[in-house]
Amino acid sequence: MSRINVRAGSTNQKSDNNFSGYIGISSKFAQLNKLIMRDLNNNTGAPTFSLYSKDDIQTYLSNPYTYEKQLRKAVTYIYGASSHFRRLIQYFVGLSDLAYVVEPYKIDPNKTNVKTLNNNYRKVLNILSSMSIKTQMPKVLTVCLREDVFYGTLWVTNDSITVQQLPSDYCSISTIEGNVPNVTFDFSYFDSNSALLEYYPQEFQTKYRQYQSSRMTRWIELDSPTSFAIKCNSDILDYALPPFAGLLRELYDIEDYKQLKETKTALENYAMISMKLPMEKDGSWGIDLTKAREFWRNLDSVLPEEVGSVLTPMDIDKISFEKANTGDTDTVSEAEQHMFSAAGVSSLLFNNEKASANALLLSIKADQAITYGIVKNIQDAINRFLQSQSYGKNFKVNFLDVSPYNRKEVGDAYLKAASYGLPTISAYAASQGIGQAELDSMSFLEGSVLNLQEMFKPIQSSSQLSSASLESNAATDEGGAPTKSIGEVSDSRETNAENE
Repeated sequence: MSRINVRAGSTNQKSDNNFSGYIGISSKFAQLNKLIMRDLNNNTGAPTFSLYSKDDIQTYLSNPYTYEKQLRKAVTYIYGASSHFRRLIQYFVGLSDLAYVVEPYKIDPNKTNVKTLNNNYRKVLNILSSMSIKTQMPKVLTVCLREDVFYGTLWVTNDSITVQQLPSDYCSISTIEGNVPNVTFDFSYFDSNSALLEYYPQEFQTKYRQYQSSRMTRWIELDSPTSFAIKCNSDILDYALPPFAGLLRELYDIEDYKQLKETKTALENYAMISMKLPMEKDGSWGIDLTKAREFWRNLDSVLPEEVGSVLTPMDIDKISFEKANTGDTDTVSEAEQHMFSAAGVSSLLFNNEKASANALLLSIKADQAITYGIVKNIQDAINRFLQSQSYGKNFKVNFLDVSPYNRKEVGDAYLKAASYGLPTISAYAASQGIGQAELDSMSFLEGSVLNLQEMFKPIQSSSQLSSASLESNAATDEGGAPTKSIGEVSDSRETNAENE
């Protein structure tokens, strides 16, 4: 659990030129603008981890409300211990580029002052740039997909906005404001962690004193819009239910099968040699038993460690533990595939041996809808904060449903719409990784400041233009239709192309 992830703030000032009016920052941090993780000279505690048994997991899942904290700790431990679980979470986090566009909100184009709107628009772009959405929000997505809820508060300065994660065990949701859950904090947390209080915004210090004056009120709601909760399972607000908690049993099965396979492989490397003692018809030994023991000891002394020996009156034979059935299945691989299937994700996304690209593309689109739902919750929280500012009340952020897997498809759709006159130029640029803050500024830099268009413009003449025109209409030896990309061809055609 990340307890401290703080950007120091500035003094409490409200104006249209800065956005630090919602948090009064203590004078100790007034001159600072750096991330304070922890005080190593005054380390008050360290995280603890527990390896829960499969029976414990079964008990927790039978009553997720009562065992909310235990489930959260279990998935946090598995996230660090299991590469399969970590990769699954990171896969879902990567299903959104967090590309966004800023759109006008509640304005009348016929009555709006263009200059005022442009000034406010620039301020909105600045505040969004200071949030570092594409670096901070993936951390929020990771926590939501792992634990279900991210509880956070904002440190706001003149040049940065940093999200601080709050300790989940001391947070809950009791109200919703502007479609965004508010955070109710258990201030008894600072009874045993008083040294950490100074690393939280001024609001926490004020409300902790309120709690101390009347300890009957442990749970106090934090101020909005600077504090918020992002929940993956937004239809269940009473408690946190990790989205992939049901996979914990499958993850334990993988480890069990690995241990069984290791034991089985070790047994397959062992063999045993038996030495026969000859016997007469009357049942007496055909060789002196003492001499037989000497021969057996000589044999046993030269055998490798993996081969055992035994002295017996039966026939000499070799006994090994090799596989008798060539059709044995790989139980570890089956357990891994079962784990991904239980998550609702194709295992071929991580170990592609059979599925076609089209099948995988459709599977990814279904998974992307899960991540996009959380991104929309993040959008609501950002818009609530943005529209609380005087210059942001007529703007809103809209996150696009774009990922590395559909960037070309979405970009082509926006570009086609723009060719018909629809206002999708900003959306197209955002889908290709160019935000609105960079769109016009880069165009100004390259065109007016650096003059790159003229610098790299080739020299043209009438003969060159004529030649180019002829060449553009000339026939070529390359026949057939243009090559189609993944997702545009059928599975059978893709298989034929691979065979060729």
